[in-house]
Amino acid sequence: MVTFSDSNRVWWILFSVIAVVFAGFDEGRAGRLQLVHADSALGWMEDGRLVRELIGNVVFRQDSSYMYCDRALQFVDDQYVRFQGHVLIQTPPRELRADEIFYFEISKVQLARGRARLSDRDRILTADSLRYFETEERALAQGRVALIDTTEQVRLNGSRMEYLRLEGYARAVGRPVFTHHDSSRTDSLMIISDYMEMLDDGAVIEAVDRVEITQGHIRATCGLLQYMKDEERIELSLNPVAVRDADRMRGVRIGLILDERRIDAIQVEGEGAVVTRVDTTLSPDPLFDFLSGEEIFIRLRQQQVDSVFVRGRAISYYHLFEQKQNKGINKVLGDEIHMKLNDGKMQQVDVVSAPAASSGIFYPQEKQRALAQELNGLIEQVMLPVQATSPSFRGKEKKDDLLKAFN
Repeated sequence: MVTFSDSNRVWWILFSVIAVVFAGFDEGRAGRLQLVHADSALGWMEDGRLVRELIGNVVFRQDSSYMYCDRALQFVDDQYVRFQGHVLIQTPPRELRADEIFYFEISKVQLARGRARLSDRDRILTADSLRYFETEERALAQGRVALIDTTEQVRLNGSRMEYLRLEGYARAVGRPVFTHHDSSRTDSLMIISDYMEMLDDGAVIEAVDRVEITQGHIRATCGLLQYMKDEERIELSLNPVAVRDADRMRGVRIGLILDERRIDAIQVEGEGAVVTRVDTTLSPDPLFDFLSGEEIFIRLRQQQVDSVFVRGRAISYYHLFEQKQNKGINKVLGDEIHMKLNDGKMQQVDVVSAPAASSGIFYPQEKQRALAQELNGLIEQVMLPVQATSPSFRGKEKKDDLLKAFN
């Protein structure tokens, strides 16, 4: 029986059998949202527009998508639905889950709130809330956002993120963190910055402003970072500084060369300088060696420096020890310097240069005061703390562009 309330709205209660009638009413509307099942339903007219409440094992479908929830409030004439409780929208191979999803039938925009989770075969995007634009395969996520590639063991976190699912592209703000785990998860590569872009499912990462990177014993900072997974290389620029244990490196550019996701070599280019702490087993007092050149290439083996190659106006200051006694400092200049180390200790030094452009002078301990002052001055320039910089124009422009997408 149909009754009218004082508010002039029409109410009726439908149970599971009547829900089938509703489903039948939706049949034949190609491309439109259709009710498949609900245990019970309640409907009314509100401001002249039909509203339906479906409760219990609710199922809708539209084209190849199926929607499941505990409760749905359908605004039929306005063509949108509010799904609530264990919401799942399946469009194989894509799934969207959340506590609540607003689904717009015509645009196919989906607003997910509460434990939102967008996934396909290998990738998972989680957030407090997200907007998914189905026709563009694009998501805008915010609040504890994480994009995970389960196959590549790659993870990108941030406070706000745009994600283009088919392109494997994402950009994030809010001090985003990119993590690439190794097989043991003991030497994971981690990158942090103010703004970050991920291309081709993590094959390329670009980080901008206040960039920090850690992997094993190595830490580095810079203003701009590019990580190229397939080339196994990380490029640091804009005032880059790298630190390996007590060693410190500066240059115009620093390249970190990877082998199976672990840093295998370090390349310092453009006015490169390296300060190395003398082994504490040789000198309990802090002593440092110094290298500089247009290019410095450091090869690592089992977390230790194995060899060093310096090219272009190469200069080296290094301490000599015999039976743990400090004998003095050797200063070497040349076009190229080749060094071989074993267990962190200098074994061999070769200089390649035109005779007029090379020299090697040994300063015994009793005659090294003047040289020590010269050496300390060079070391201080490398050891100076990195000055905090304001956001770059490039970084600010990119961040502002992303934030506009959320407005």
